[in-house]
Amino acid sequence: MQPRVFSAAALLTLLLVNFAWAEEPSLVGRVQDYVHHMAQTAKEALTNVQESQAAQKARGWVSYGFDNFHGYLSLFKDKFSDLWDQTPVPSAPPTTAPLQDNSK
Repeated sequence: MQPRVFSAAALLTLLLVNFAWAEEPSLVGRVQDYVHHMAQTAKEALTNVQESQAAQKARGWVSYGFDNFHGYLSLFKDKFSDLWDQTPVPSAPPTTAPLQDNSK
């Protein structure tokens, strides 16, 4: 059931309950039975949607997408891990220019 349909059914049920309490007591029992039946039907509908083939396919697609993403991330990490793992090569100490003899 879509949320709108479920909300409309709940609203109608509440209106019926309100009307039933204003009327005769036997009607209240029938409305309560109806509400219980509608709640059970809603539970069954949600269970069916969760177990449906479309839901199973969607879960499979999502799982496949995450597996592919994990694979790409691992590949990226493997390719660039050499850059991250390298230790810097120590540079040669700075050389000083020889002093010039200005005594000439």
